Amino acid sequence: MTTVAATLLAALGMSGCGEEFSTSDAADAGVDATDGGCVPKTCARLDADCGMAVDGCGGTLECGECATGQFCGGDGPNRCGTTPCTPSSCELLGAECGVVGDGCGKALQCGSCPSPATCGGAGTPNACGCVPKTCASLGATCGSHDDGCGAELICGTCTLPAECEGKQCKCTPTTCVLLGKNCGTVSDGCNGTLNCGSCASGETCGAGGPNLCGTGSCAPTSCAAQGKDCGQISDGCGGTLSCGSCASPTTCGGGGTANVCGCTPTSCAAQGKNCGSIPNGCGATLTCGVCSSPNTCGGGGTANVCGCTPTSCAAQGKNCGSIPNGCGGTIGCGSCTAPQTCGGGGTANVCGCTPANSCGLLSCGTISNGCGGTLSCGNCQPPKQCVAGQCTGCACPDLGGAPCQVVTDSCGTRVCGSCPVGQVCSGSKCDACGEQCPATACGWLPATQCSGWLFCGDCPGGQCVNNFCIAGR
Repeated sequence: MTTVAATLLAALGMSGCGEEFSTSDAADAGVDATDGGCVPKTCARLDADCGMAVDGCGGTLECGECATGQFCGGDGPNRCGTTPCTPSSCELLGAECGVVGDGCGKALQCGSCPSPATCGGAGTPNACGCVPKTCASLGATCGSHDDGCGAELICGTCTLPAECEGKQCKCTPTTCVLLGKNCGTVSDGCNGTLNCGSCASGETCGAGGPNLCGTGSCAPTSCAAQGKDCGQISDGCGGTLSCGSCASPTTCGGGGTANVCGCTPTSCAAQGKNCGSIPNGCGATLTCGVCSSPNTCGGGGTANVCGCTPTSCAAQGKNCGSIPNGCGGTIGCGSCTAPQTCGGGGTANVCGCTPANSCGLLSCGTISNGCGGTLSCGNCQPPKQCVAGQCTGCACPDLGGAPCQVVTDSCGTRVCGSCPVGQVCSGSKCDACGEQCPATACGWLPATQCSGWLFCGDCPGGQCVNNFCIAGR
């Protein structure tokens, strides 16, 4: 994904999991892809018809209310439906800052970021981050600079005689006047030469001292006498001497002494490295340290720099909830559309639904399997008819004063009479065996810890179908 696309994703508040962003997306959302500006999205663009939604630019939208009997989020985020909506949280969505929708019509404030990090600053929506400046973006070729994210940025060193001034390697040539010379050719201090003029008639260059006019004669010096072994130097008498060249990796003046072959080793800090081994520039190596887990040497994509490349929801095959990013943080992989739930199909952080495969005490008819399909509970033998999941014409026997009785006949198995919630009908009596009803369960369930059928209550205002309360039926 390009930097522009990542910036647009952050501006639009998109999760970035399973969505491709294109220039047409930018146009639909009212975003100018040329300058990264952000124009708030509308409820229509978000396909939202209820509750409070996030507009993608740090604000919120009020998208209306649902009709009586419907729930905001019951048919997907900010969509009205008949299924009750379970709101998400900042943690489940993997959001550590900014505003996100809870999927049920309300906005979640997920906090702010400590400076210099900003929300979405590294390209990941609702995640604190900071994109560090580079030497290139600063126009720096040497020296140490602030990367804008609280760290030091090393942009290299200069080769003598140049020195780092501001952000660039520079060398300011000297002058004949500053050197106190008035004749012949001398070094300008920046690997160049200066012509300091000639002497008047009757005077000789060098007779008054190196490159100074005087009466008498001048004895030229030598490279050896001056302790020089490379480049050109003045012979003191108005001429120049060539003192040779250097063998790699040494350079002329590289050790800090003009016209002497040498090499100044670099450092790990100067190269911006903090792990592994690197050449020191002078034929040896430097050991720059080791990384602390979860970072590895080069793990962030830069050689000899400790780092970690976060995984993605797509790479892990996940599409909901929050998962570790492999670098000590978390990433939000989105939410599921009802009737699917996160992990509902048996795979963690994957939207799915496990259909019901039991009719409970229903002996006929067709009911929802809880996943958008149906489950057949059988047919009744004529002349009996299926009414509310039971074959009519099958009356309960006279219980003779007993509170309950489990009856099995041509209509199937059913419990006649009733027991208090949490007790089982065993034979013809109610027993409290200490078994707990599953959360949200209703009607009669086969007991697992004792003999009989466990009563888990009725559904006021609704109907118990497949041992779950169904509203409005």
